[in-house]
Amino acid sequence: MADIALDNIKITVESSDTDYNQVCTKLYEYNVRATNGLLKKPGKDINLYLKDESGKVVGGLFCETWSYGMYIDVFWIADEYRNKGYGKVMIIEAERLGKELGCIFAHTCTFSYQSPAFYRRMGYEVFAVNDEYPENIKQFFLKKKL
Repeated sequence: MADIALDNIKITVESSDTDYNQVCTKLYEYNVRATNGLLKKPGKDINLYLKDESGKVVGGLFCETWSYGMYIDVFWIADEYRNKGYGKVMIIEAERLGKELGCIFAHTCTFSYQSPAFYRRMGYEVFAVNDEYPENIKQFFLKKKL
């Protein structure tokens, strides 16, 4: 992409880590101001790990909390540990911790080739679907009251 000049400034793809971090920090600061600080509440991450008897990580569930919601960002379990009930236990524990922090709902997104049926079984409801991906792939947005 060639730089695009607009008056005395330009749009470019050239950047540094500092540039990226500044944009993210400034957006976060704006969002905190725009929500009168609600964005920061409870503001604690919930990170759960599934480990085997040797201590090796075989799964993880990472959640962020803001505006009294819990967002399930990353959830993975190794193939050999799937369909054994670990995912259910991990979701229940994350929801318990989120509720303990004051969260009133949980939400996430997942793709058709991942786990929409699992989340539905856990009581999550689909509130939007993006079906614009090729190969009939769909992205599901789900939520659940805690």
